[in-house]
Amino acid sequence: MSLKKKMALAALALAAGSAFATPVTAHYTSFGALSAATFGGSGIPNSDVAITSLGAGQPILGLTATQRYSNPAVVSHDNGVFQAVTGAYAAGDNLARWNFDYYVGGSNVGSYSYRLLADFDAGANTDESKYVDISLVSGLSFGVRQNSLNLGDLLASASNSFDPSKNGEYGFILEAWQGGREVGRSAILVDVGNVPEPASLALVGVALAGAAFAARRRKA
Repeated sequence: MSLKKKMALAALALAAGSAFATPVTAHYTSFGALSAATFGGSGIPNSDVAITSLGAGQPILGLTATQRYSNPAVVSHDNGVFQAVTGAYAAGDNLARWNFDYYVGGSNVGSYSYRLLADFDAGANTDESKYVDISLVSGLSFGVRQNSLNLGDLLASASNSFDPSKNGEYGFILEAWQGGREVGRSAILVDVGNVPEPASLALVGVALAGAAFAARRRKA
């Protein structure tokens, strides 16, 4: 077979594989405060939640990402994408400085089953087929309807690796199932990297103001 034909076949195979790839994107029916959610603790923020309602008189699904205890706040971009700081919660452990939090509530909850999926791959645009079902280890399979979890807590049970010191993108999906099919989901993405400190943000603001002033002077 000629080199040109081999390259053409390789390109065709790559295109076919891409056609079936399903990278996860943020998904919800509304985004904002979910007052009913405590995520199993006290003081856990519930103001920036990817909320999916299955309809009137039906369950509500919620997913968010929050700081772990007194770590820097997780920044919400108000679109299901969050920004968290990198690094381990304590020296020598596998816990991130941020958690992900799920909620299942509302009415008629018992008429559905639920799955919680997590992405342990720091690479961006992880295919949904690579997500790990953590419903059992999270407690969701046992009827724990809300919880605040850390990827580092789930390593042994999920048989996956996670390095909290590595920058990257992680995703989470909360699904509702009925009659053997998925009928609703919430999904979020967490970008882990350096979040600008308030002082840095102030400097950026000063720089932008200076640029705007200079532009006005040029027009004058």
